[in-house]
Amino acid sequence: MRKTGEMNQPERDWTEGIKVIKAPILLVFADADSIRPEHMVEFWKLLGGGQRDAGFDGSQRPASQLAILPNTTHYNLIQSPLLTEVATAFLTQ
Repeated sequence: MRKTGEMNQPERDWTEGIKVIKAPILLVFADADSIRPEHMVEFWKLLGGGQRDAGFDGSQRPASQLAILPNTTHYNLIQSPLLTEVATAFLTQ
């Protein structure tokens, strides 16, 4: 129960932990998620997203990506066919 309670704490500071990750990351959220959109973007920015234009040819695109799936919630996100599409596209780059 203590561990569950710790997970439900309102805010965490992931800044230092994110800095050591070198692999590309796909962040996937629901558009009706319990996580606030500004927090989604903040997390993505820690991974290098949203810092600059990707350029005409996309060569300046960050390695990590952010996907917010429409018409989904935290509870049915895993069942969305869009999740498979987004994950497959990310993994086959």
